[in-house]
This record gives sequence, C-alpha cells and structure tokens, in this order.
Amino acid sequence: MLVYRIATGATLIAALVAVLILDERFAPWYPFWFLTSSVVMLASAMEVVGLLSATGVKPSGNTVFGGLLAIIIANWAPHIALYFGSGSSHLLPYDAAAAATVLAWPLWAFVAVLMLSFLGQGAQFQVPGAAMSTVAATVLATAYVGLLGSFIIQFRWLEGPHDGLIPLALLIATAKGADTGAYTVGRLAGRRKLIPRLSPNKTVEGAIGGLAFAVVATLIVVASARSAGITTFSWLTAVGFGLIVGLAAQLGDLMESMIKRDCARKDASATLPGFGGVLDVMDSLLFAGPVAYGYWLAFGP
Repeated sequence: MLVYRIATGATLIAALVAVLILDERFAPWYPFWFLTSSVVMLASAMEVVGLLSATGVKPSGNTVFGGLLAIIIANWAPHIALYFGSGSSHLLPYDAAAAATVLAWPLWAFVAVLMLSFLGQGAQFQVPGAAMSTVAATVLATAYVGLLGSFIIQFRWLEGPHDGLIPLALLIATAKGADTGAYTVGRLAGRRKLIPRLSPNKTVEGAIGGLAFAVVATLIVVASARSAGITTFSWLTAVGFGLIVGLAAQLGDLMESMIKRDCARKDASATLPGFGGVLDVMDSLLFAGPVAYGYWLAFGP
C-alpha cells in the first residue's frame, strides 16, 4: 500500500508540475490548467454522486456535471474579460476586494445550478417523497466540489512572480504535507484514536505529525522561493500558514471520511492505487483552499 501510495503521489506531482510549466506561455488562458481542473473536479463530483446514491439519495448527475462545468468556466471568465479589457494584463490584482469580486463569477454559476435544480425537479414531479432530497443532494455535490474547488483554481491568477505558482505551491505542499505526516506518523506511532466514529484509523499522534509536516512543507517552499529571489511569507507568517492550512487540510480529510462512513464505503473509488479515489486525494485541498486563499490575501507579500 505504501509503495503504491508513493508511486502514485510522485506521478501526480510530476504531472502537475508539467501542466503548470507548459501553461506559463498561455496566460491567461491556461488551457492545461483548465483541462486538469475539469478532469479532477468532474471525477471528484462523479465519486460524490456515487457515494450519495449509495445512501438512497439520488442527486441529478446531469445537473451536477453540467453545473460543475459551468462553475469551472466561470472561474476563467473574469480573467479572460480582464485580459481583453486591459489589452495585456491577466493577473488578479493583489487586493482582497478584487479577489472577492472575481469569486462572484463561479458563485453566480452556482446560483444558476441551485435554481435549475428546483426547476428540474418541479418539471419532473410526480409523487411526494423524493424531490427535495434530490435537490439537496445535487446542490451539496456541486457546492462541495465546485465552490470549494474554485478557490484552488483561482490561485493560478494571483499577482506575483510566476503568476500564482508560489501560492499554489504553498497550498498543495502544505495540504499534502499534512496528509503525508498524518498518515506516516499515524502508522508509525499512532496510539490514541482521534475521532473513531468518523475515521477509525486516524490518531491524535498522526494529527500532530500532520501539522508538523505541514509547517515543514511550507518552510521548504518559502526557503526555495527566497533562494530564487522571490518575495513571499516571512518565517513567522509561514509557520502560521502551515499550522492553519495544515489543520484545515486535516479537517477536510476527516469530513470526507465522515461522508464515506455515512455511505458505508472505505474509499470514494479505486481510481488511484494507494489512495482510493480522486476525491480521497482532493478532500484535504477542498477544505484547505479557501483558508489558504484568505490567508495569502491577508498576509501575503
């Protein structure tokens, strides 16, 4: 299991690095980032739909997938509009108000999904008992993957050297550092169960190890950026980022465990050897993304 996990993780990291490097020349379109985001988020949504369906709740798969694609496109729309409106600029200005404004585009797309979910069930309504659960499940699947995932997507346009690559690297390294630390320390030294009713394998020692690994991962990225002459967090701010984002990542992992536990499933799917499903890789990032985004806007360089 550990060998498969390491091999799969290394392959995913290499693929992501290749995507980000190839996309540098295509700003602000970032077609490879768009393709990657679409594949990952649609696969995650498919797994969420499958998990929810196992409980007897039947989300509308077509509405979830169509709505999610609309949200993904909406994440690109303001940057393309900014590019054509300004003639050259494609970076999201380093300003909290601008960052909040750009997120309105995927929010509007989500509102459309919510309204269409009601309208679709209204058009199909025959007998009482299922319409509201279908709407609720459809909206939950779309929001969980689409809205939380939008923060991860938006990192790509944050202003700074290399078009958002440093904050994006910080997010991924910190969240995955937390995952790796919790798994490794939990396997080696885990004794006390964290919340066994949600996840029987997670331990207090693993959670502490996850925070330590998250901080170390953050400091490595910050040190690498500084050695390349790129301004980023101060050392103290970097430690804060590692602790807060590492905690959010572990909560995201724990909440996905709750979903699987409620649906009587061990993994979201068997897509990725050593990990389970795509959602089992994305769960920590979905919770860490909004927290890291806000932290960068508040304390970034």
